[in-house]
Amino acid sequence: MRKNLRIYILISFSILPLFLSSCNRNVQQSSTATPSTTEYTVKRTNVIDSITVSGTIKAENSAAVQALVSGVVKKIYVKEGDTVKAGDLLVELDDTDYRLTYLKALQNYELAKNSGSKLLIEQRQLELDIAKRDLERCKITSPVDGIVTALNVEVNDYVSKGTAVDVVARVVNVNNLYVSAAVEEMDYSKIKVGQNALLTFEAFEGVQFPAKVTYVGSEAQISSGIVTIPIKLSLVPTRSFQPGAANPSRNQQLEAMMNKIIPGLSCEAEIVVLNKTNVIVVPTGAISYEMGKAYVTVKNGNATEKRQVTVGERFSIGYEILDGLKEGEVIIVSRAGSSSSAGGAARITIPFNNPSRLPPR
Repeated sequence: MRKNLRIYILISFSILPLFLSSCNRNVQQSSTATPSTTEYTVKRTNVIDSITVSGTIKAENSAAVQALVSGVVKKIYVKEGDTVKAGDLLVELDDTDYRLTYLKALQNYELAKNSGSKLLIEQRQLELDIAKRDLERCKITSPVDGIVTALNVEVNDYVSKGTAVDVVARVVNVNNLYVSAAVEEMDYSKIKVGQNALLTFEAFEGVQFPAKVTYVGSEAQISSGIVTIPIKLSLVPTRSFQPGAANPSRNQQLEAMMNKIIPGLSCEAEIVVLNKTNVIVVPTGAISYEMGKAYVTVKNGNATEKRQVTVGERFSIGYEILDGLKEGEVIIVSRAGSSSSAGGAARITIPFNNPSRLPPR
């Protein structure tokens, strides 16, 4: 009898933990949240996702003007800061030796014509053409429209033909600037021509300038083991993004700042890679996957139900839900799987209707 009692007691103690464990599971099923979870009320929101890249302002049209013949500087026609057109004379070299060479070549050509030898005439013609070309190159002109940003010679300086160290002048067209930047490999698929962006400069604290992506490279580059793809962004003129704005003075203030943007300035570009309105987005920790299907846990009174949903795009803040959830429903979110809340979806607002973001005056 005592042996049977001992066996009964042992069996009872072995069953007790299983019973308590079963009770504990039932309690968890009837509770909607635990210390490792939180509740989230489904709502519609506007999602604006962006990536930020560093860039440098460059000029689409610029020229490092070099001498194509060697010689002594005879006259300078411009100074730094002058605006020039393509073909305008910048610097003139002493052409005495080149004129002499041209006259000799001309004389030799005339004599050859009298000789009647076609081969000699052709040779003298080429010599005359080269002499004429070199004589004309004594007048150094600007190849592009722009501003003379550097003038590196003075009268009586000697310049050498076509050497990189002998750049006579630099001309930059500041009316056609762009941002040269690069995106990392993981962000490449998100970047498209035409996307909006905001530029920030250390030189203009508190001001953001609108821009657009105008070029995405067709070949990746590797630097220090990092794969990047080159991109270009063009600044958007004030008149293009502020039609009929109610504050012309602030427009003028922004435009004045844009006119001070020059090649060489560094900036950061925040590129809008996604802009969706009135969509349902849930935190990452709300989604679980089984057999390739997505599920959420929906609160139903004091209990919960597991429901299949159709997932759209994945954002940095969570998942877009295309079907399976309605606005106002409450779902359970795992804290471990959700590092951000979908309530913060609209991280930035593109100010193309009121874009200046100028500091208060």
